[in-house]
Amino acid sequence: MSASTELTIGDYIDILRRHKWMIVGAVVVCLAASVALYEVLPKTYRSTTTILLEGQKIPENYVKTGVEGKVDSRLYAVQQIVMSRTLLAKIGEQFGLITPQMSSFERESVVQSMRQRTQITKMRLGHLKGQDTTEGFTLSFDHTDPVITMKVAEALAAQFIEQDLKLREQVLEGASEFLDQELKLAEAKLEEQEQAISAFRAKYMGELPQQMEANLRTLDRLQTEVIAARDNVQAAKNKIEVLDQRIKEATAAAAQGVTQAASSTSGQPTHGGDPLLARLAELERNLTALSAEYRDNYPDIILLRKEIDSVKAQLALKYGVQKEEVQQGSPKLIDPIVLDLMRQRDEAVKDLEARQDRLRRLLEQVKDYEGRVERTPMREQELSILVRDYDNMQKNYQALLDKRLNARLAENLEKRQKGEQFRILDPANLPIAPESPKQYMILLGGLVVGCGLGGGAAFALELFRPAFRRVEQVEGLLGVPILAGIPSFATLIGAGKKSIAGPPSAIEGKKKSRLLGYLKRGRDRELSASQMGTNLIPSTISWNLVAKWWPDSMISEQYRVAATRLALMSKEHDHPVALVTSSVLGEGKSTTTLNLGYIFAHALDKRTLIIDCDFKRPSVSRYLGIASAPGLSDYWSGTHSIEACIHQIEDGPLWVLPAGMESHRVFELSKIRQIEQLLNELKPNYDQILLDTPPVFPLADLNFLSRLADVMVFVIMAGKTGRDVVETAFKALRPQCKVGIILAGVESTSMPYYHYYHHDEERVVARYAARR
Repeated sequence: MSASTELTIGDYIDILRRHKWMIVGAVVVCLAASVALYEVLPKTYRSTTTILLEGQKIPENYVKTGVEGKVDSRLYAVQQIVMSRTLLAKIGEQFGLITPQMSSFERESVVQSMRQRTQITKMRLGHLKGQDTTEGFTLSFDHTDPVITMKVAEALAAQFIEQDLKLREQVLEGASEFLDQELKLAEAKLEEQEQAISAFRAKYMGELPQQMEANLRTLDRLQTEVIAARDNVQAAKNKIEVLDQRIKEATAAAAQGVTQAASSTSGQPTHGGDPLLARLAELERNLTALSAEYRDNYPDIILLRKEIDSVKAQLALKYGVQKEEVQQGSPKLIDPIVLDLMRQRDEAVKDLEARQDRLRRLLEQVKDYEGRVERTPMREQELSILVRDYDNMQKNYQALLDKRLNARLAENLEKRQKGEQFRILDPANLPIAPESPKQYMILLGGLVVGCGLGGGAAFALELFRPAFRRVEQVEGLLGVPILAGIPSFATLIGAGKKSIAGPPSAIEGKKKSRLLGYLKRGRDRELSASQMGTNLIPSTISWNLVAKWWPDSMISEQYRVAATRLALMSKEHDHPVALVTSSVLGEGKSTTTLNLGYIFAHALDKRTLIIDCDFKRPSVSRYLGIASAPGLSDYWSGTHSIEACIHQIEDGPLWVLPAGMESHRVFELSKIRQIEQLLNELKPNYDQILLDTPPVFPLADLNFLSRLADVMVFVIMAGKTGRDVVETAFKALRPQCKVGIILAGVESTSMPYYHYYHHDEERVVARYAARR
């Protein structure tokens, strides 16, 4: 089939129908092989035991189970233990599956085989309780020996129960040990948390939430003291200001007294002045006078300086000042009253500093207590976190104590086998019938393989040996116009059952046309002589000359279409010669020639001559039921004239020139010229001449005969002739004239239209009897 043609479901069905016997044969062979395979394969037996999950014997209100989790996960863990290499090898040695003489590789192979032969199927019964849990499981084992199968299944079931108990005990023991360790850790953390709380209280003493009220009261008291301290500071400042005013007044009076003492040194006594000051002033004037005249090492100058130092010492002692501060006109050289005022001021300053220091300390205390009050919420939150952690740890510690108690109770429960456990409900059975191979599966597999092989071969044949099956395929590939698509003669089978046909002896076996291969042979085409009286219509004639005996059939209609198109193709010629050929033998070219000739003669009312040029296998005379001699070969041998060799068929405008006697049927290339001359002589007497020529392969006759034709009719048997054969034939011919193709044997389902067949057998019999 063309790669560009999309296949439909109908096309696939047609392919399967065309190769149905090959498919049936493949199916039968595969089924037979399946039966033989079933007999040859070793039989295996399977033993099954049912293990049920029993609940706890003591109510969980009193003692809770210590093994939590789903049964599926526990079953999976136990399965991994039982399916381990160690346990399987021990069971294999126990029942003779593994012998001491085996190598390590063989022992491993046996263990792997045992693991693969063991099947565990869970029993889902939890939906009865509103849950989807496993309530049990079935364990099965298969082997060629049924007794060993049963014993191994029993041993595996016992191992499941034993390993489950061990696993539960290990879980509970591990839980108890773990809880003891966790309890010690929780106790250590609890003590550590208690120490952390104590350290926190000691570190933030005064800022704790419970000290909030005391801090507020202290803060109120300090605020009152701060106000009083500020008043005291202000009073001290006022006192200092008063003393400063009095000192200022006294100092002014002292300065006035110094001035009067200075004036007394000039010769006028001064009342109320200090004589030491007057003496100091006089000595300094004398020193100035001597320094202007003499040097510093002058004896009088040295004596004056010593006396001045002595007077200054007396004044410093008198007024309580430093010696260096004693100068003429100094405000510190005042009287005792001023000095007393200054002493009072100094005391007032010290008192002010003391009061300011107290105020500063009070303010710092206020600030400290305000900070305490402000930080109290934060400390409360931090302390609450520590207390909360402590409470949680205490609760955890108590919970661990309870869990350790429950774990010990659950451990004692499991050791006394009062908890949840697996129990064998149905012990392993002794298998009687083999579990595998399954006969129906092998047969089904054989059927599937047979169908696959048959169908695959059918499609492979269609793919690797493509043939023309539709008219559009021929037009698309060869590019040559199609005269008609002749339906398969199988459409006449229904009619053949009802029509009058001769006995099997009337059918010529091997010489029969390939078109008859679509028909049913035997009883479908024969009626007893007692039913019909006489053999009126020979079978070969009735089936090949369809245009005569079935004029209303779809086949006859297509022959009429082909004849009409052929006439239109050759309308340029007055007496056209049409050559009918095919690629290989058996494509229906002779049948096509006869039906075209009959249509030209009776439907188109043309004087038609059919010349049988197939000297190797002449069929025209045999299909028409006339003698094959005298014919063309007899004319060439000179024994008969051409008029004697041409036979008229049933008083109609149809004549036939048979091939002639077999002894005279020797075609030589030199006789091509004679055929050409003969055609030139016969053309004026006939409106249409049809040449039934040999196929292109394997003969070379057609290469010369094709030059004598005006139109070539190429017959292709649908579904039989390969496309490559047809293409090669066209390349070998290289026709110089017009070419039209008739696709014979087309299935009715692939026709672009379909006509129902109307047949009147009495009319056919009457027509044949009358013409006879």
